[in-house]
Amino acid sequence: MPTINWSLLRPELVIVSTLFIVLIFDMIDSLSKKVLGWITIVGAAIALWVSIDMILANKVGTQFNGMFEIDPYSLFFNVIFLVSTILVTLISLSYLGRDNKKQGPYYLLILLATLGMMLMAGGNELIIVFLGLELMSLSLYVLAGYFRESPASSEAGMKYLLLGAFASAFFLYGIALIYGATGTTSIPDIATKLTENSSSPLLLSGMFLLIVGFGFKVAIVPFHQWAPDVYEGAPTTIAAFISAGPKAAGFAAFIRIFMEALPDMEPHWNGVIILLAMITMTGGNIIAIAQTNIKRMLAYSSIAHAGYILIGLAAASNDGTASAMLYLLIYCVMNIAAFGAVILAKNADGESLLISDYAGLGFRKPLLGLFLTLMLLSLAGFPPTAGFVGKFYIFKSAVQSGHVWLVIIGAINTAISAFYYLRVVVTMYMSEPDEELEINPYPSTLVLGLVIASIGVLLIGILPTLLLSPAQNAIM
Repeated sequence: MPTINWSLLRPELVIVSTLFIVLIFDMIDSLSKKVLGWITIVGAAIALWVSIDMILANKVGTQFNGMFEIDPYSLFFNVIFLVSTILVTLISLSYLGRDNKKQGPYYLLILLATLGMMLMAGGNELIIVFLGLELMSLSLYVLAGYFRESPASSEAGMKYLLLGAFASAFFLYGIALIYGATGTTSIPDIATKLTENSSSPLLLSGMFLLIVGFGFKVAIVPFHQWAPDVYEGAPTTIAAFISAGPKAAGFAAFIRIFMEALPDMEPHWNGVIILLAMITMTGGNIIAIAQTNIKRMLAYSSIAHAGYILIGLAAASNDGTASAMLYLLIYCVMNIAAFGAVILAKNADGESLLISDYAGLGFRKPLLGLFLTLMLLSLAGFPPTAGFVGKFYIFKSAVQSGHVWLVIIGAINTAISAFYYLRVVVTMYMSEPDEELEINPYPSTLVLGLVIASIGVLLIGILPTLLLSPAQNAIM
């Protein structure tokens, strides 16, 4: 039996323990189900604190015969996942309501998805990455269709399940081909054997199938077709979750596999990444302009942001990877907060999803207007927000790697995105509503989550080295 250093697995153990506690408390019928959300927040916060402490202490090691790696890289991504989990749970407390009996499974699935993300970031074996991917994906399929009485939610869950299973098959077949070419699924061992088979058609086919599998999970063009429908039909809190943590998990595994296992294959995959970055940015931003539903607009915006992150990967350098990691953390915070602001605009008839519904809300509901404006400006990349910092370092790393034209295309797309983000702001402050919509009172927990996200967006925008330095150290 392999010796296990349990102290290195503390973040994962905290999440598993929290999962069991939520399961036990869910069986107590006399207990308010809202307590389950707070238990989830406390457990995720403890795991976050443990992860940060391990980063500062530079805890490094492998477990389970080298199949799972704990290092500053995986711990940095743990921070992204756990921050996303805390913010999503905060905005879910009021979204689900106090007496909703289905809250137990809801928070259990969020914790299971978080555990799957952590397995993906720390997986040192392609099989472990696949197991983490499926644990995360199966939880998200159920969450997307969680409101079974809603036809839109059921349709979103079914579409996500069918297309997700199809993409998982591509990913698994890619693993099989790489195993056939190298005789191993261990990420370090694949790298050592590339010199013998670096031009093997079997290896090339497996590599491209992995790109297809990851392309679906992170919603890059042309593997993005599921995203707009799922984001629109899924509960808004789950749309926020899908757009943040799982996207970061997909990129975490993507970076580890391609930078550690396939660095000698860079001439083969780098051109593909550059092409995907260009069409993803351009396609996502152009289609977002035509959207009248704010959730679909944010869905296409999410696709475009995946293209910006691919620029960091295309740089194929330590700075490029570190800037991509920084951007993922920034993106998760501001995108979850943007969806949270959409929930804040909920009225007696349901959520205000048409952009025209936001006419005049900037003055009638100044707090809502402030939060949504800040997040949209950050998503567009205006200083002094975190979104500007993220794009700056992404573009800087690409220029240093000689991809000037890619940066020019990224800058043009940033200008395009500013149009549809600012359109919402203009609608809120410069348009008169066709009819007065009565917005529900602000839920305290939702406001708390948005305040935390807003402070983070502004703080990172002013002091970016607080996160950039840990990201650079993780890559080194």
